[in-house]
Amino acid sequence: MPRKRINAGEEQFQLLANQLARANTHYHFAKILHENRQTLGWAKDFWDYTLTAHCSIAFLDLCRVYDYHKDGLNLINCLQSIDKRVLDQAKQKQLSHYIAECRPTSQNPLVNSLRKWRHNIIAHYNFDAAHNRDGFDKNNPDEPEEIIHSLIEMGFKILEWCSGLQGKPTIYQQFAPGKDDCEKLLKRLH
Repeated sequence: MPRKRINAGEEQFQLLANQLARANTHYHFAKILHENRQTLGWAKDFWDYTLTAHCSIAFLDLCRVYDYHKDGLNLINCLQSIDKRVLDQAKQKQLSHYIAECRPTSQNPLVNSLRKWRHNIIAHYNFDAAHNRDGFDKNNPDEPEEIIHSLIEMGFKILEWCSGLQGKPTIYQQFAPGKDDCEKLLKRLH
């Protein structure tokens, strides 16, 4: 069956931006919890699990944005649906660069690292990675925090560039609603 193509447009960009904002918000929560781990020591296990959950969800949300499934709402499908014929040479070159960063065989080492984490830890728990986690970490030296932070920034940059092609440059919300709730909770606990 032929692949159904949906032209990239503001609705798709906004949905992907929402996914990035959720990833960014969970990452923000994880950073705050990590920074305050000493003051949260009275329930260490609970906060460790909470911190891990926020990191896992940030990774998972990011994996969806950088997924490459042909039927998925993801960056590569949005980028590939843009009609290159209407772009000038500089924009065609930029589009080709972004496609190269997001395609299944990415030229971006952090995208490749994200996908290794997805395939071995996040979405599928690979036996070798589980059995030899130190080996997995050694073979995948990019820090999860760097992967998450950098790819969230890159995702927003791509989406904002794409929205400009539509004649409606958009600066997307970087965080989901409720971003400040973590700080409010920590203040109440002190």
